[in-house]
Amino acid sequence: MKKTGCVLLFALSLTGCSGGASAPSGPVLEKIVLLSRHGIRSPTASPVSLKAKTGFDWPEWSVAPGEMTPHGVATLGAMVQAVRSHYQHLAFGPLQNCSDQIQVWADGADHRTQQTGQIWARDVAPDCHVTAQWQAQGPDPVYNAIAAGRAVPPRLETEQAFASALPVSRTPDVQRGLQALQMLMAPGACDGPTHTSRCLRDASVLDWKKAAPHLSGGVATGGMAAESLLLLYSEGFPVDVFGSAKADVPGLLKTVMPVHAAESLLLRRLPVVAQARNGVMAQGIWAFLADRPVADIPGVTASTRLLVLAGHDTNQDAMAAIFGLSWAFADQPDSTAPDTVLAFERWRYPDRHVEVKVRIFHQSLEELRAGQASSVERSMQTLEPRNPILP
Repeated sequence: MKKTGCVLLFALSLTGCSGGASAPSGPVLEKIVLLSRHGIRSPTASPVSLKAKTGFDWPEWSVAPGEMTPHGVATLGAMVQAVRSHYQHLAFGPLQNCSDQIQVWADGADHRTQQTGQIWARDVAPDCHVTAQWQAQGPDPVYNAIAAGRAVPPRLETEQAFASALPVSRTPDVQRGLQALQMLMAPGACDGPTHTSRCLRDASVLDWKKAAPHLSGGVATGGMAAESLLLLYSEGFPVDVFGSAKADVPGLLKTVMPVHAAESLLLRRLPVVAQARNGVMAQGIWAFLADRPVADIPGVTASTRLLVLAGHDTNQDAMAAIFGLSWAFADQPDSTAPDTVLAFERWRYPDRHVEVKVRIFHQSLEELRAGQASSVERSMQTLEPRNPILP
């Protein structure tokens, strides 16, 4: 069931937590981790490459493949300001008290995530002159421990988990999405006794490259195409670029995005893969909330109270798998759309017990297209982790 309002809380016994001499009259928000996806970007492949894979005539973007657009920058800025306003209303001190209490750590592997960190640093506490930081060279284990050589998902366990998840690719919603994508992009690709590479009926296959699992097949191609269509609409492209679907693009996106969700469930949200890829991030969140040293994020000290992580949808998928989180939005067909923010909050109550709340902030499909974040606070959901955030 979708939840709004309050969360299932985990009562925790922590030591070394800060507190005043006199007990406050209500709960105090002590620490926050914000895991943000980057802003609206162009597809990571060129229009020519996308057409070769899908058969669809993709338009040219104003930026290079994988780069955040000026509209994406503005829309992310609106999201940061809305989240800041929410926590200002909760009297979260670091947003007013300019000291070393705020740390922004971005994934240095991509320019769009570096930009995202810079936008958070600029707008989360405008008077505090926060500086975003990231790892200068090589893959950051916080964002991808597999690429950094810190972890390898066990092959047998991964393949068993993949086999168990395969039925998700055959659900009615996913099949309808694949059919809609096929009719839009390459309606004749599956005709005849043999079909072309653009036919989305190909079964999902787990391949291994450099000790890392990769997904191929119809769901992988369809999931990529579905997300690329959502990015087109979010960027504000005219509906004519959607061809035969131009009469109802939001309806098309609602139909095809379950394919993208299935793509995530078949790989990124497999717990064994998520733990290998982003176990370092999960450990960092735990350590920060537990007042323990955060080994892999430079600059986090005992006085840091707000930690912003500027990353990707893959990181949010991994946290969902590791902590047992799930969410969906009525007004946004992508559960990890651009600018989506996953928040981990530590609250201390007058009797000194501590609880962790998990929230998700998002912009609706139309807000992304318009560059707004006016309903972020009203649409915030509070999630129910199946696995404890802290032991």
